[in-house]
Amino acid sequence: MKNIPIKFLRNENAAVPGVLSLLILLAYGLLTPWMGFYWDDLPFAWFLRFFGPGEFIEAFRPFRPFLGPIFAVTTTLFGGHPLTWQILGLVIRLLLGLQAWWLLRKVFPSRQQSALWVALLFTVYPAFGQQWVALTHVNQEMIPLLFLLASFIITIRLLRNGRSSWALTGLAIFLQALGLLSTEYFFGLEILRFLFILAVFSEEVSNWQTTLQKAGKVWLPYLIVWIADAVWTYAYYQSNSYNSYDISIFSSSTFAPLALVNEVVTTLSLSGFASWLGSFDILSTIDGSTTQVIALGILLISASAVFVFMRNVQDDNQETAASNKNDNWGWWAVAIGFVGIFAGRLPSWVAGLPLKIEFDYDRFFVSIMLGASLFIVGLADLLLRNSRRTVVLSILIGMSTAYQFTVANTFRRDWANQQDFFQQMAWRMPGLKENTAVLAYELPLKYAADLQLTAGLNWMYAPDLNSRELPYVLLYLKTRFDPAELRADTPIQINYRTVNFNGSTSNSVVIYKEADGCLRALDPVYGSAETVPGASFYLTDAIPLSNPDQIIVDAPDPDLDKTLFGAKTENEWCYFYTKAELARQQGDWEQVTLFYKEAQKSELSPALPVENLVFIEAFARAGDMDMAIKLTERAIKGQPTLCPALDTLWDRVSKNQDVLEIAPILQKECAR
Repeated sequence: MKNIPIKFLRNENAAVPGVLSLLILLAYGLLTPWMGFYWDDLPFAWFLRFFGPGEFIEAFRPFRPFLGPIFAVTTTLFGGHPLTWQILGLVIRLLLGLQAWWLLRKVFPSRQQSALWVALLFTVYPAFGQQWVALTHVNQEMIPLLFLLASFIITIRLLRNGRSSWALTGLAIFLQALGLLSTEYFFGLEILRFLFILAVFSEEVSNWQTTLQKAGKVWLPYLIVWIADAVWTYAYYQSNSYNSYDISIFSSSTFAPLALVNEVVTTLSLSGFASWLGSFDILSTIDGSTTQVIALGILLISASAVFVFMRNVQDDNQETAASNKNDNWGWWAVAIGFVGIFAGRLPSWVAGLPLKIEFDYDRFFVSIMLGASLFIVGLADLLLRNSRRTVVLSILIGMSTAYQFTVANTFRRDWANQQDFFQQMAWRMPGLKENTAVLAYELPLKYAADLQLTAGLNWMYAPDLNSRELPYVLLYLKTRFDPAELRADTPIQINYRTVNFNGSTSNSVVIYKEADGCLRALDPVYGSAETVPGASFYLTDAIPLSNPDQIIVDAPDPDLDKTLFGAKTENEWCYFYTKAELARQQGDWEQVTLFYKEAQKSELSPALPVENLVFIEAFARAGDMDMAIKLTERAIKGQPTLCPALDTLWDRVSKNQDVLEIAPILQKECAR
């Protein structure tokens, strides 16, 4: 009985999937039930819901024409529920880890432990932080990478078996074509196949010229497909059918010596070193938060599990390798990893896109993960020996696993914020007239931008849409407009994949939301620039365009899909605030005061001083000067920059009734 755990650990076919599954669960899976749609996920789910899986064929035609069929097949099979895609993301991440392990132990059969180290690090590589953008990245990157790695595995297996098979070679080429043609992300990784073939032949052939010739002969059919893919891709990118990133590789600045040196240094430092060291940021500040406590627990569990497991995994020739001065696996790993890093960087570099460990540029690391993992394990093999290497790499895996969990928690919070945003939209704007543009400078959402949120906007206000003309659009002012365009009656025309929006700046509603505050619909009277002190001129210049008449105030609240927009949560301050703003727009000042009193009964209060303004005016108009003055003083103390807005507010109220007693209070409080 005592030997059962040891036997299990040494049974790699059972233990390796178990350890990889544990890491994936701890890094990516603990918060799965609370995850949702991010970035392009929501638009893709919207296209699926309203137009069906076949829509992806046309939607991807101007960008990646061979990727559309993958989306069409997977969405037909699995539908569009966010939980389904989160689970699929975990499963495919496990398959990728297993593929990396199978591939490397075939390429380097005497270095089973080293191959496993690479697979473990590859699985939790910390620079790629978009695991949870599942609907997008499962289809757009992970499935094509599955195809390409499967192609590598078949090639190496044929080589190891010492036989040729036209059927298997054809399958490898077919999988290669699927991996390369569906997305440009992994174009550069084909060079790794040649290096793996070279590594296999180098075991038996000492003459490098002969080794290169043999490797080149085996690689030749794949090289032909690779060149054909390059020619086709370039021709398509230059054609009128293509509508995405420009190719900047031929610009003079790209090949400037200093630019090339900077690119090499930056790519290597970010991918090979900073990516791993960045995982230690979770320890930079010990704050005792729940997230940090859980992350530290994950660190201990994952690092300990890996350490115990790897102590029981032995290389087939470990003793021989330790004493063999000619054992050069570390150099092979560093060299192949180095090439793999830059091969993975090639497509984004050609497109002139920066490499950064931040959303959303960190998606480019998905093609660098394998090379970076090989590089760091090879470096550890050269610099560390035996137990030290096991300790260091176990800690690195533990830190990366814990770090990925902390990133996962930011996605969880952002999904909750997305749902809260749409809930408040429904409260404040129960209906919108068609062809309304909702304008914002920006919103406190990290993993969704304006065109992605447009899908949710139309899903909410046009649940029965059967046209390719969008009735609504949400646009960020800084991103989509030149300041000169912020004037009345300027046409707004947006083409998004297979749908279009046609509207005007005069038929727009300008919204504003701070991270801790409630959604506000701005307008020149009640939500003027004075009520958003310090805001960007993009926002303040757009406020005169905001047309509250686009809001259908007497419409029933939208029937929101709970999966996408969350369950109704009306017992919160922002519910009462947004409903009070809606009542104010209808001229029902008495109802505004009732909303405030209801909030007080629930012991709810505004998070931001500006949210007192609507209630100040309501109480003043209702003749409750004591409450109006009390809230005025509270607003000034909380945010003195609101004094101009309060002065305008009271001036507006004074036109209807005597409010002389407020003048000295405003003068006194605002003079401080």
